[in-house]
Amino acid sequence: MKVSELIEFLRTQPQDLEVVYRCYSEQVLMGPFEITIEEFCRARPDGWVADKRPDQPTQKYLCFPGN
Repeated sequence: MKVSELIEFLRTQPQDLEVVYRCYSEQVLMGPFEITIEEFCRARPDGWVADKRPDQPTQKYLCFPGN
């Protein structure tokens, strides 16, 4: 998903909802300071993204918090 696709998706959601993210067995309110731009390995064909490694090509991602 690209940032533009995320924005379009969020526009279709009720605009008065609070945003939470899963944190172990509970949920936590999310703030914009928790969304960061990070550099990780390029995504594998199955969609998983590994931490940055010197032997793999990398790219930047918009990273939401989570477990």
